[in-house]
Amino acid sequence: MNAIVHKDYSTGNPIHIHIYPDKVLIYNDGRLPENWTIDDLFAPHTSKPHNPLIANAFFRSGQIEAWGRGIEKITEACKEWKMSEPFFRLRPNEVMIGFNTESQFGEKFGEKFGENQSQMKIISIMRRNPKASAKSIADEIGLTARGVEKCISALKAAGLVERVGAAKGGHWEVKIPYVKEIL
Repeated sequence: MNAIVHKDYSTGNPIHIHIYPDKVLIYNDGRLPENWTIDDLFAPHTSKPHNPLIANAFFRSGQIEAWGRGIEKITEACKEWKMSEPFFRLRPNEVMIGFNTESQFGEKFGEKFGENQSQMKIISIMRRNPKASAKSIADEIGLTARGVEKCISALKAAGLVERVGAAKGGHWEVKIPYVKEIL
């Protein structure tokens, strides 16, 4: 969202997302407000979106809770998931944010969130249908119900999913940060 709100759309260039084994880079055409440095992004600051109408649409839809907190929220999410803080590179008309994909504990991003294809499929189903049962998930991905339950137990233990409410009538909450949508 930060890239969308702060992008310079006059150039016609798209937002770029590059995924490497050791990092993820997101960059687009844009620039910091005049006389700002990268350090200013990490300090409390007012919001100066390049596209105030787009920013306002995100705010009114509830996707932005407070102005000027984008980098703070991104940094908080990195800390929550034991990842290093994002890094930036500025060029005259380009802003890039990057994320190292190794946690403070030396695990790769994919390892932390299970490169296990069954787990990824289960998470995808839970996102689409939070009320899905282990049996319905098993039927959809071709595993046994017991196999799905083992995968769900591992996902719960890792803090990636949580069951809210009773087995019947409850729902799944996927606790994975937004960035993982690109998996």
